[in-house]
Order: sequence, then C-alpha cells, then structure tokens
Amino acid sequence: MRTRCGRAVMVSLVLVGLLTGCATTVARQDGIGLPTAENPEYLGHPLRLVALPLHFVGNVLRYGLIEPFYFAMNTMPDAVGLSLEEQRYLQERQETWAREFEAFRALPPIPAK
Repeated sequence: MRTRCGRAVMVSLVLVGLLTGCATTVARQDGIGLPTAENPEYLGHPLRLVALPLHFVGNVLRYGLIEPFYFAMNTMPDAVGLSLEEQRYLQERQETWAREFEAFRALPPIPAK
C-alpha cells in the first residue's frame, strides 16, 4: 500500500472515522463497563443506519441459507471434499442445534389471553 491510491484510501478512512464520530464517548453501566444507549451521540452515528440492516441480512443469509447448506454437505463429506476438522465442526453445530431445539420444545406453552 505504498502507492498514491493506498495513501488516499488510508487518509480517507481516517477522515471518515473522525468526521462521523467513531471516537465518541459512550455512557457505561456502573461497574460493568458495557456501552449503553444513554448517549445520543452513540445512537446517532451515521454508519449505524447502514450497519443494522446489513447485520440483519447477514444473519438471515447465514442461518437461512448457509447453515442448512453446510448441514446438507455434512451428509456427503467425501463428495464435497470436507476435511476431518470441518466434519467435526459441522457435527458439533448439528448437535448444538439439536440441543437448542429440544430445549425450546421442552418449554411450557404460552397461555392464550
């Protein structure tokens, strides 16, 4: 990145960060140090309007399309060329989903009003 274009990209990223308020102070919960939504500068960050929908779309794609595709690939690991590490990871994910599903089914039904 020692080119003119690389320098321009780096300078523009720093300027965007400074001008959009990335370094704002964030109100924190007492003793925990977690950010809260009490600071209006934190909620009014202009990139937040882009990040929230992209985060939602990313989760929908991951859990609606990619995870089921990986689970289907795990049934035929030799055909798609999965390594042993990938097979173990997918098996752990399937077991985790099965436990979560069983825990969800074990919850008592919500009474109708």
